[in-house]
This record gives sequence, C-alpha cells and structure tokens, in this order.
Amino acid sequence: MPFETDLEAALADMRDERERLLAAVRPLSAGALARSRPGGWTARRVLQHVIEGEGVYVKLLAHLCGRTAPGLPGGEPSDAVDAAQRLESARSAVLAMIDGIDADTLYHIGSFGHDEYSALSVLQNIAAHDRDHAGQIADLRRDARPASPVAAAVSIRPATVDDLPRLTEIYNHYVVHTPITFDLEPYAVEERRPWFEQFEAERRHRLLVAVDGGTIAGYAGTHQFRTKKAYDTTVEVTIYCGPEATGRGMGSALYAALFDALSGEDLRLAVAGITLPNDASVALHERFGFRCAGVMHDVGRKSGRYWDVGWYEKLL
Repeated sequence: MPFETDLEAALADMRDERERLLAAVRPLSAGALARSRPGGWTARRVLQHVIEGEGVYVKLLAHLCGRTAPGLPGGEPSDAVDAAQRLESARSAVLAMIDGIDADTLYHIGSFGHDEYSALSVLQNIAAHDRDHAGQIADLRRDARPASPVAAAVSIRPATVDDLPRLTEIYNHYVVHTPITFDLEPYAVEERRPWFEQFEAERRHRLLVAVDGGTIAGYAGTHQFRTKKAYDTTVEVTIYCGPEATGRGMGSALYAALFDALSGEDLRLAVAGITLPNDASVALHERFGFRCAGVMHDVGRKSGRYWDVGWYEKLL
C-alpha cells in the first residue's frame, strides 16, 4: 500500500541519516567539539541545533498526531557521549509520536504559523536535517589541521557602499573571462549600485565581504529569488572571489559566516545556480549541505557555446 511504502521509506531514510550523523559524532574529542570554520558554529553548537530542532519536530508531530510531546533537555552537549545519548533520546521521542499512525494522520496537513506540515513531511525534514548537519560535522573533523596563515588573516564583515568599486572589479573579471555569470558586458561602478542596494545590514538579504591584508578578496550574499510573496522564505545565494584569492579557503569562510548570520531569520531554503562544469563550486556548495535539484540544459549562450546550469538547494 502507498501508505505503508511512504512510511517505511521515511523511517528508513531517518534511520540511515541518523546513523551517519552518529558515526560522525561518536569520535569527536573535546577539541573537535570546539572547532568551527571562520565565522561559523562550533561542532558543539551544530549538535545543539540538531537536537533542539528535533525537539521542535517532536512538538509538531505531537500536534498532528494528537499526542503530548515529552520535554527534551536544551543547551550544548557536554561531550560526544552526551550528544549521542541526546540524539538517541530525541529520536525515541519522534518514534513514540508516530507509533501506530494511520494513513489519514500521516498525510493530514496542519498549519503552523505561516507554514504547513504533514506528519510525513516532518519525518522527511528530520532526515534532511540530519543529512545536512552530518556533512557539517564531518567537514569539521576533516578540518582538524591548523588554519593556514592566509585563512587566519581574513576578516569578514558586512559590505558597505565604499566597497562597490572592488566588488564590481571582482564581478567584471568573471563577466569578461568566464561563463560563471551570464552577463555579457562588464559594468561601470554606478551601474552596479541598484544591485548593491537590494542588500540589508540585517535580515534575509545580506552581503558580506572577506578582507585579506586590507583588500577585499571576495564576497557572498543572499538576494531575492523571485518577486511573488510566497517565495519570500527562499533566497538565492551568490559568491565570488577575486581570481588571486581562489583556492585559499575564502569561499568556505564567506559561506560559513553568511549562513551563521542567517540562522535566526525566517528562511526555509537557499538556492544556487551553477554554470556547469564547475567542480570547485559544486564541491563548495555540497560541503555546505546543498544538493542538486536539477539541471537546465543549454540554458545560456556565451563565448560561442551553450551552457548548462545546475540548480542546488539547501534547507535552512
């Protein structure tokens, strides 16, 4: 039956992703728990977010299934053992909420604020949440080597209008020399001002710059995906590094700071369009939890040929 198939698939996905997360968590030392990317969360803070997020999902399931949600402890886990135990307790609470669930309850859609959920979608979200953050934890474990002198010297801050000439210079390099952007002609600085004015110092549309040795080495931001209001909880990301700064960790530092800054905003999804092939950009986005949602073929023509664009998405 479709009901049984859907439920079994959701539970299997949850189980597999939780095992992958636990495999990343159990070996963590105290030092690894305190590790973070520049401008990003520590591993301990990531785990707190996962555990407390699952507590929210437990409450959603309790509401949808007509049950009472148990209280789950908050705060950062003290060590890897504590984190693993709390992850297992949270999962037990999830399973208790759906024990004996029937088809009507699994598929019924309930409204919560501006969002709508079914019990099935909640289970799918739990698996996706684990998938995203298992990758984060694994990356922090791989990044145990000391930061390079270049990465340590980089500072990240909100962009200001005084940065616009350098931002335009970086962008124009990619306009002229690459298919990464589908603009065909370079911009004058004043022509880029309308683009700059869409960003805010706070809230969902932000622009950050990486400064290395007093020079802007790159920038990353989020901007409106589409104008219809229902899209407001989705943002499109943009990231460019100066050609002299590529391969030095600038992109990772920028994205870590950007997603950390956005963590408290009313956002659901980030999307990125990547001209293909571009192995470095794909690897960067996958490292931050983006997954390919599809490819548009021959969608842009530049430099005498057609280019594909891969669309990547990340739940926030």
